[in-house]
Amino acid sequence: MRFKNDRTISVNKSVKSLPVDKRTAPKLKINDTYYISFGTNEVAPCILIAIVNEEKIRIGIKNNSKIGYGDIHIVYNYEIGTSPEEAVNNEQIF
Repeated sequence: MRFKNDRTISVNKSVKSLPVDKRTAPKLKINDTYYISFGTNEVAPCILIAIVNEEKIRIGIKNNSKIGYGDIHIVYNYEIGTSPEEAVNNEQIF
């Protein structure tokens, strides 16, 4: 794992995405920091803003200014991780 810039972390290519039925959602706590990957083993830190329902959550991805979170997304609770590696295992595949 290495930090690419103030927004993303590169995870070793040997870490792979898991099938959806093998993923587990981490314990969720609003305002805690988690990680999310949208593919290519690039991970971004995010903060849990809200729990929308049993499966969906609202997250804010850290912005480049280092002063908060921008880029708000609604994702499934099993698409984030408590570590960069777990985020790649749970990454959202389009």
